[in-house]
Amino acid sequence: MIKKLYNKKISGLGLSIFRIAYTLVLFCEVVQFNYFKHLIFDKIPFIRPAEIDFGIPIKIWMIALIFIMFGLFTRLATIINYLMTIILVGSINTYEYHMFYAYLGMNFLLMFLPVSRNLSLDRLLLKYKYSNTRFQYNPPEKVSVLCYLIPVFIGMAFVYFDSIFYKFTSAYWTVGLGMWYPSSIPFTNYIPMPFILDQKYLMLFLGYLTMVFESVFIFTFFRKKWRILLLAIGLGLHLGILISYPIPWFGLGMCAIYLLMVPVSWWEKLFKSSSKPAKLTFYYDGECPLCNRTKITIQHFDIAKRIDFKTVQYYAEQNELLKDIPTDELLDDIHSVRNGKVYKGLDTYVQVFSAVTYLKPLSWILRIPGIYHIGKATYQYIAKNRNTERCTEENCGYTPPTIPADEDQMKILQNYTLKDFKISLIKAGLYIVILLQILISYNSIQKKGGFEKTLAGKEMSKISDDVEKTSKTYLGLTHHAVFMDYHFNGYNHIISVAYVDKTGREVWLPIINKDGTAGNYLYGATWIKWSFRTTNNVINQENLKRGIRDFTAFWAKMNGVSLEDSKFIVKVKKIDTPPYHWEKGFLKKQMEKPWINAGVVTWRNNKYTIDIKEIEDL
Repeated sequence: MIKKLYNKKISGLGLSIFRIAYTLVLFCEVVQFNYFKHLIFDKIPFIRPAEIDFGIPIKIWMIALIFIMFGLFTRLATIINYLMTIILVGSINTYEYHMFYAYLGMNFLLMFLPVSRNLSLDRLLLKYKYSNTRFQYNPPEKVSVLCYLIPVFIGMAFVYFDSIFYKFTSAYWTVGLGMWYPSSIPFTNYIPMPFILDQKYLMLFLGYLTMVFESVFIFTFFRKKWRILLLAIGLGLHLGILISYPIPWFGLGMCAIYLLMVPVSWWEKLFKSSSKPAKLTFYYDGECPLCNRTKITIQHFDIAKRIDFKTVQYYAEQNELLKDIPTDELLDDIHSVRNGKVYKGLDTYVQVFSAVTYLKPLSWILRIPGIYHIGKATYQYIAKNRNTERCTEENCGYTPPTIPADEDQMKILQNYTLKDFKISLIKAGLYIVILLQILISYNSIQKKGGFEKTLAGKEMSKISDDVEKTSKTYLGLTHHAVFMDYHFNGYNHIISVAYVDKTGREVWLPIINKDGTAGNYLYGATWIKWSFRTTNNVINQENLKRGIRDFTAFWAKMNGVSLEDSKFIVKVKKIDTPPYHWEKGFLKKQMEKPWINAGVVTWRNNKYTIDIKEIEDL
């Protein structure tokens, strides 16, 4: 089965689109790390810094991600990306959330997937290396279908598989309230939608649909007839998460993985619409290596094939608009024809950018008075002062290199090729990760019929814990108990903080909004930190005090507030825990509940003190 799938080759365009989309999401997460680095890594933000300056590795990580996005030195960049993920994600235990594990798994796979075969600068460099005036090398574009299936299997199917064990023992998921229940608590809302929550049967339908979807996904995602339905439901589910909950990178990251389920033919139709006529005809010197490189470069970025390339030597005299222009002039200057008009020099490049849709803004910039005149003068100066002798293979001494052989056919043993070795590794790798996930998910099964009390059951539980610790750190394989009962049972309070300025005016910190929803500081890792590590359904007063200290110190520095003498008010909104039955208007009622002053934070000479009541007693 694995060998058959490995041998099935399809376009790698969708894999490269996934590379760009997924890396862009991860880049946004790392930008968030960079902004909040003092909050996340410092012992006390800006007052007691971390022992290591994490700003440097974060910037290295960002640079590596930019290289991956553009597909430049991709293999090296993916290795750096994976190492940075292990180092930095492993350093922030109190900020970890479930998307971190997806990053670990995907970043591990990126090191081995041929993600740069399309839409990459690496592909362009290969064309440069192996092309000449008589032959243009086109690196392989196709990849094994396994390159699409394995990331979906590990990044989503495993997540749903483990998650469903928790959902089937949940008091609110099993009655169809999986969407309504967590969304009915104000602090879980990024964009509150009480009107949607008030549609009872819609909520029940979505709750049950999610459970059925996650139950069948691992058994159906690889079947072509199920693909579109699963894609539609999955994208809908995670776009809903993106809109509703303050975990945008999770929603977008999972949507990026779902791009691997989009039929490759759709991407081909979208990006390679070769049926449309060319917008521009570009004439170049076919005997000049430099001109050929110019042609290869433009052709590489012209994904939709809107530019038709023709050599001056064979085609110029066939065009009525060019036949009267001296051949030397055509060879010495770039010419093009569009809509019956001839362009040359800088104007040709303006038209090239205009013909390629996503490069059109460059054509607008080049047309701006001033920029255009400077560009034209620069082009003319270079054209007049360059060596007018045309470069050919003979006078440049260019020797065409040998085209790289198909590495899959390389023999390791007499009857054993590199392809056979790769297939063996893939099989072994899949067997290992499946075994690891099964062992990990053993502890996700809440009801084991008493087996958990036996000696064998206890030993299995210990093995499951040990396996999970290591696999979570390096492969992202772990439990996925997301938005479960124990997260919200007894969660009857929302805590926020306001700064009191010298005039006595209260300035609400962007932690929790006045209606109780998540503020601008809380999304992804920082939302988890405040909602479940600083506060929680059961308050730990020491964790609360430390969290308030860190967030107030960070906010003060970022907003120019001196901690030599400043005061903050801790505010509490007492709310009702959602019932295990649907109730109309529940979220709105909680959002309208009043705030109570529960304590005072004082910073003097960068020293922190807090006087706060027991939250549970309010």
